[in-house]
Amino acid sequence: MSQEDSCVQPEQLQPLNIEIPPVAGPSSPKHSPRTTRSKAAFTMAEREIDLNILLKFIKPYNGNRETLNSFLVNCNNAFDMASEAQASILFKYILSQLEGKAEIACSIKEFSSWDQLKEFLKTQFSERKHYSHLLMDLQESKQGSNENCSQYALRVETCLSQLLTEVSLSTTKKMELPGRTAAMNDLAMHHFVMGLHPRISNIVRCRNPKNLNEAVNLAISEERIQQSLYKKAPSNDQKMSNRVSSKSRHNPGSSTSYTPGTSASAGTVCHYCKTPGHSIKDCKKREYNNRQRDPDSKPPFTPFKRINHVEEAPDEETEEEEEEQEEYDYEDTDDDPKNE
Repeated sequence: MSQEDSCVQPEQLQPLNIEIPPVAGPSSPKHSPRTTRSKAAFTMAEREIDLNILLKFIKPYNGNRETLNSFLVNCNNAFDMASEAQASILFKYILSQLEGKAEIACSIKEFSSWDQLKEFLKTQFSERKHYSHLLMDLQESKQGSNENCSQYALRVETCLSQLLTEVSLSTTKKMELPGRTAAMNDLAMHHFVMGLHPRISNIVRCRNPKNLNEAVNLAISEERIQQSLYKKAPSNDQKMSNRVSSKSRHNPGSSTSYTPGTSASAGTVCHYCKTPGHSIKDCKKREYNNRQRDPDSKPPFTPFKRINHVEEAPDEETEEEEEEQEEYDYEDTDDDPKNE
């Protein structure tokens, strides 16, 4: 090989691109022990903050049926965001938040997981009535005669709360829960409006409320309006009673009124037989004695009573004639040989 062939001309040389990896030194962030320790400290601090936030989800529970669903929902949300290391801490914290009846019921049992504790709380403190029974209570709710709209709305909202709790606890598919909840809310609004007093119900239905809260507000406002109108314009019966009371104040002597069911002769005493309840002209004993004394005589004419059963007040001349007739009858009775 010749020297000319072995020599390479400078024009024939090409630049080589060679990437040299950085040398790992004390200033490298990848392998720096100071940076690793700071990252580990930041991660631990982040975990502590997350755990403190999760603990705020869990409120005390005393075994109340109405607050069971909200307590279970908060605990489920906390467990969904917790890590495996935080789950055991959350479970112990939930046990410590039980109070009253819930604490007594759970203290005699041992639980190993949150799912086991949740099923026990559902069985022990959930609503005893079935879903169909709660729905029937909601459908049969009506406003009472002595019940205002606020009290009636409270009863309907209580039934709805119990029904939603049962629906939430019994629904296994989470996709069905929003639809069933919306259906129960619409059903509660419909039965609330139909159960109101007819006058208020018609007005609320004409306003076409969108939800139960709006229907309750409309019913309460309409009830107040009607109460104010009734106070300003009294009924005809009240007007008549006010007139009668005003007349009785001006004429105290005319306060005694005649009652159709009472008899006008209740205080009358017969002068012949001394028996109360009839006058001498209606006395059967006197009629019998006169008939025995004169058999050929016809019975006295008895006029028909008045239609309104009110006897006319006897005149003074009639009373004097009756007294004379009474004295004559007494004399005849004494001279009668049959009596001797």
